[in-house]
Amino acid sequence: MGTDTEVERAWHRIEGWLSRFAPRFRVELNPPATAAEIDTVATALGVALPEDLRIWWGLSNGVRHGIGLPSASLIPDFSSPYPTSIALERWRMHLEVQQKLYPPGPREEMARFLADQNTQPAGTLQPELYWLPRWLPIAGDGGGGGVFIDLREGALHGCLVEFSREHQGTTPRWESVTQLWVDVADELDAVDTDMLRSDRIDDLRIGRWAPPNA
Repeated sequence: MGTDTEVERAWHRIEGWLSRFAPRFRVELNPPATAAEIDTVATALGVALPEDLRIWWGLSNGVRHGIGLPSASLIPDFSSPYPTSIALERWRMHLEVQQKLYPPGPREEMARFLADQNTQPAGTLQPELYWLPRWLPIAGDGGGGGVFIDLREGALHGCLVEFSREHQGTTPRWESVTQLWVDVADELDAVDTDMLRSDRIDDLRIGRWAPPNA
């Protein structure tokens, strides 16, 4: 019998917590992605996806996204995970918008900058607003920001970076998908269950994060 990986154990803890304390949010989790759906993302980007991302998508293909959904953020501080189809759609959108922002002259200069940055080690981040072909958005906040996974080579391959409409973070927030879900599971498990009473639920905060609570 096989042993669950760390990301599987963390995700099962999250699902268990949601089932107990946020069942309405729990039903917004999508069923597992198929191997073909995950492979479609890898093929489009032309890179191998980190194993823990593949494992996690194979447990739950993100959260339902749409008008009024999701009802809360599963990822601190304001994001919820994308299914494979939306991750790929947003990746294409970021690259297309970036291409349209620049007239021919500056566009060529920007292309050189992007080509150079795309060969830098994962986790190498500049303060300028830009989008690299090896940045895959895996979560969104509903306002044009979210979290991307850096798929460039290097020791931090697979690290996660927050971004907004105006900029991206200059340092990774999590070193991996595994670290993300372990941190989320730990935070949820540490919630004072007294805060989950109906008369206190609106005050439930972990820093700036309001985790699912219904």
